[in-house]
Amino acid sequence: MVGAGCSNIVPVLYTAVGRQTVMPEHAAVPAITILGYAGILIGPAAIGLVGHAAGLSFALLLVAALLLGVAASGRILRL
Repeated sequence: MVGAGCSNIVPVLYTAVGRQTVMPEHAAVPAITILGYAGILIGPAAIGLVGHAAGLSFALLLVAALLLGVAASGRILRL
């Protein structure tokens, strides 16, 4: 369910990258792609590290809180 919820942000981010004027598109698209792959690699390890240190319930609640933060900050992102 988390993956299905997070998958909606990818098209929004690529649209925002295409419309921004700070970076050229040929540099911005690979940059956002690298950040996405880094999240795929680091995210599960970070959840495991927090789960080992503080408990799995806390780690998953932290993920839920961070996703709520992403949802709440969606109004800030201008398309």
